[in-house]
Amino acid sequence: VSEDTRVTQDENDEPIEIPSEDNGTVLLSTVTAQFLGACGMCYRNPVSQWMRCQLVEEILHVCNNGWGNLVYVLNYPKDNKRKMD
Repeated sequence: VSEDTRVTQDENDEPIEIPSEDNGTVLLSTVTAQFLGACGMCYRNPVSQWMRCQLVEEILHVCNNGWGNLVYVLNYPKDNKRKMD
């Protein structure tokens, strides 16, 4: 069953919902259609701070027990970050 995943460029921004696939994964192409240049996602784990979502062959795999109510913050290549500043 697919569910929406809440995604944002910055932890302080309002997230938007990105649809997941029927198998629970999120396609990187779905993310980059909304956020050009994004290359991954991470979320804040209360115990260990930031955790990255696993990216395999352009597919983001669910973290732990489903995407849940967490807000996922996008990762960008370091070169893009420097160009944006």
